[in-house]
Amino acid sequence: MIRFHEYGPQVIITCLATALIASKELDIRLVKLIIYATSGSISAFILNDIVDVDEDRVLGKFRNPLASGELGVGTAAILYLLTATVSITSLVGFNIYVITLALTTLSLSYLYSVGIRFKELVPMDLVVHGLVPTLLVLTTYVTYRPLSLDLLILALIVFTSSLTVELLQEVRDLSVSSRTTVKYLGVKVSKDLILTLVVITSALYILLTLSRYDLNYLIIYSPLTYLIVEPVIKFRGGYLSVEEVISKLRFRTTLLVTLALITYVALNASQYTIR
Repeated sequence: MIRFHEYGPQVIITCLATALIASKELDIRLVKLIIYATSGSISAFILNDIVDVDEDRVLGKFRNPLASGELGVGTAAILYLLTATVSITSLVGFNIYVITLALTTLSLSYLYSVGIRFKELVPMDLVVHGLVPTLLVLTTYVTYRPLSLDLLILALIVFTSSLTVELLQEVRDLSVSSRTTVKYLGVKVSKDLILTLVVITSALYILLTLSRYDLNYLIIYSPLTYLIVEPVIKFRGGYLSVEEVISKLRFRTTLLVTLALITYVALNASQYTIR
């Protein structure tokens, strides 16, 4: 009903992976950060669907549960207020830097759909879509550890990955979207950009594994980044539809990140403490 299921696992994995890389001493703050991230993401999805319900109904974009009639606007408004409140109140107890980053992230996710409506401003539709999960990485990391090189690389990986996702979605929705970067660039250039971003993301993964001694062994998974590049190459050549490449990338990326994360935790399990 709520489209969070499409991106929810990625939000949780991003938050969890960042915390596990940042520190070996975990506490209740990680649970609160995950609650903040998941509730905030759900509220942003709901707000977007409320704002766009009339337009989506006319355009036949029934991925919006309000446009398809699966959910009423009044119910959606209540759900938005509840999830937004849960997200914000979960930040109680954090220091001012973390709270500022977290509220900035939440504000950008809302302004993507309402007010400024970054989703209709080229190229801010891409930039803001990339910044929201990137700021989540920063928020989670600085909760446990000061700024560092591995944080910068991890943030860049999330940023380029998010840009890729947004470009693919804009290609998919090209016929029903009013103003997007893909319409400005054209499909051919957008496909080239998607491939470039995927290659950059793969290179950044290798760089991340070399940035810290306890990440070095994760370089063994670098050949598997071809599983991410391969469907994009086929998509660029016209051998895969946009829906097919989105589905493959979502599954393979989640699988590879989970595999690397499990390996990292397993090899460092004795060093972790939970308070």
